[in-house]
Parts: sequence; C-alpha cells; structure tokens
Amino acid sequence: MTETAEAIATGPAAVPQDRTRYLTASGVALWGAQIGQVAVPLTAVTVLHTGAAGTSLLRTALTLPFVILGLPVGAWLDRVRRRPVMIGADLVRAAALVTVPVAAWCGRLTMPHLLAVVVVQGVATVFFDLGTQSLVKDLAPGALLARTNARLATVSQAAVIAGPPLAGWAAGLLSAPTVLLVMAAGYLWSAGWLSTLTTREHPAGGGARPRLLQQIGEGVAFVARQPVLRTVVIAGSMVNIGIAGVMTLLPVLALTELGWSEGTLGLFLGAGGIGGLTGAVSAVRLAGKLGAGRAVLLVGIAAAPLAIAIPLLGRPVPGPLAAVGWALVMLKVGFDSVLMMTFRQQVTPAGLMARVNGTMRVLFTGAVALGSAAAGALAAAGGVRWALGASAACLACVWIPIALSPVRRMTTLGTTP
Repeated sequence: MTETAEAIATGPAAVPQDRTRYLTASGVALWGAQIGQVAVPLTAVTVLHTGAAGTSLLRTALTLPFVILGLPVGAWLDRVRRRPVMIGADLVRAAALVTVPVAAWCGRLTMPHLLAVVVVQGVATVFFDLGTQSLVKDLAPGALLARTNARLATVSQAAVIAGPPLAGWAAGLLSAPTVLLVMAAGYLWSAGWLSTLTTREHPAGGGARPRLLQQIGEGVAFVARQPVLRTVVIAGSMVNIGIAGVMTLLPVLALTELGWSEGTLGLFLGAGGIGGLTGAVSAVRLAGKLGAGRAVLLVGIAAAPLAIAIPLLGRPVPGPLAAVGWALVMLKVGFDSVLMMTFRQQVTPAGLMARVNGTMRVLFTGAVALGSAAAGALAAAGGVRWALGASAACLACVWIPIALSPVRRMTTLGTTP
C-alpha cells in the first residue's frame, strides 16, 4: 500500500485537475440521481396512480442489484481499470432513462416498464459506484483523501439541497417523466468529464490471480474482522433502513394524506439537504477540534433522535418544524458521509479496496432493500404513519453502535483505535 501511494503521489494521479474532473463527474451524476430519487416515485404516483406498495417495489428493485452483484463486481473491479467501466455505466443509465418519458408521452408507460428501467439503473449503478469509491484513493493519496471526501460530500449534499426542490417544481410545471430527461443528461455529462481523466490507475498487480470466489471471501473476511469496518456497517445499515423507509413513504403521506404539491414536498426534502451540506462542510474541522470518533458520537446523540418528528408530520408537528428536525437528522448523515467513508478507506489496503467497497455496498444496499420492503409491508398492515415511525426509530438510534465501539476513541483522521 505504501509503494502504491508513493507512486501515485509522484505520478499523474497527483495532478489537481484530475481530482477536479473526478469531483465534477461524480457531482453531476449525483445531481441526476437526486432528481431521479424524487422524479421516479412521482412518476409512479402521478402517472401510474400507484400507492405505498408501488413506491416500495420501485425502491426495492433499485437496490436488489447491489445485493446480488456487489460482491463479484467488487472483486472484478480490483482487477481492471475503473474509469472505462464508470463511463459505460453512465451511458447505460442515460439510455434507459430516456425510454420513460418517451413511453409516457405515447401513453404506453406501465409499471413493468418503469420497474425494468429501475433495475437497469441499479445494475449500472453497481459498477459506477464501486468504481468511483475505489478510484478516489488513486486520485487523492494520503492527506488529500479526507479533503477530497469532504468536497465530494459537499457536492453531494448540494445536490440533495437543490435536486428535490428542482424535481418537485419541474414535475409540477412539466411532468415527472419529463424531469427524468434531466437525470439522463446528468449521466451523459458525467461520462464526458470522466473521459477527460488522465490518472494512471492501480488495479491489483498482474501475475497469478486467485479465483474470484477466493477474492470475494478475502473482502468479506476483512470487513468481518476489522472493528472499524464492522461499526461502519452497523451504523450505515441503520441509516439506510431508516432513510429508505422515509423516502418510500413520505411521497405517499405528503401527496395523498396531507394534500401537498410536488413542489412543497421538494422543498421539505431540500431542507434535509441543507442540513446534510452543513454536516459535510463542518465534518473535517469539527473532527479536528473534538477528535474524529468523539465528533461522530456527539453529533449523533444531538441530532439523530429528532427523526421522531417525521411520522408526526402535519399531525401534530407542523410541516416547518418537522422540516427543521429532518434537516438536523440529515446534518448527522452528511457529517458521517465524510468521516465514516474516510475511516473505511484508511483502514483498507489498496488491493482490497474494491472488494471491501463491494462487500459494504451489498450490506448497505441490502439494508435499503429491507427498509423499503419493510416500509411497504408495515404501511399495508398498520398504516403509513406507523411504518414511518419504525423507519424513524432506526435513524434515531444510529448513535448507539458508535457509542459501543472503538470508533468513539479515534482521535484524528488517519489514526485508528
């Protein structure tokens, strides 16, 4: 790992322009994804008139490819150059999305069609996300890693702020399927920026390679025995279960029970983006003052329990007050998106990076699938608000595994307990 880092530091990967291009490409793709996070369920609700069961099915279909493909794709990506794979994934995602508005304009859009597009999106995103999480370590060696993660998280949270309001406003002005064209354009723009990178990548060395199953097993075993990674998995899975449930059910609650417009829902979600951006921007500085592990724990204790406002939205908690609570919960998520990602990259050897990313994405995305599927089932059994309560409880308790783990004793970014 040291030799690789030294080679990167003295080679073309240390050129600042490459990091800027990478952040631009990833950021544009994230903007498209955030717009789609709102536009796809709005398409299902407004065009196909589906309810909680339909939105739950769509979100589950998006996440299943990670559960099925994450491990083998992660192992395969340790053997190849990631940039061409990421470009291809962007092009596939754009092509699939374009078919939705075309079908809607022709009056031919169906739930199976929308599900098929979502599955294609999920498969392509497996390759893109695991590639980009591995490529960043080549682009940002040593002390640059935390700063690059912070900038990427800032771009991500900026997309969370502006993407949902923009999607909601545009869906009301035009139509939800039309908004998906913006998402497709974002993927094309991302592919264009990725094609300009000149970074020399460092996949696993040549020579005799172990079998794919053996490599997968090495990645899984490393995550299982590494205490920092175990904690990241538990806390991240709780966040994903909670957010998946909220994002699955909130459009149904807001549009059907509360009578909100798409634009109002977008503004509510945008408030969460403001909190997430604040958390991402402040993460490195606050970690330097309090200690990285202590900062993660204290922010979680202060902000995560406010998730209980979500199932009480509109009755009895007013919308603006619930939006403040959601913003503070997302502040915790944005804060962790920088520090927990940096912890995980620092404790993982370069030769295991894609496999560890694949293992963790399988677990994280399995949590998303569980959260969305459970939300739909609970909503059918006990109502939307009860299901939102269960999702909010996962978010409210996310600080507990941090408090019980060695992560809380980490002092600086770069020092493991």
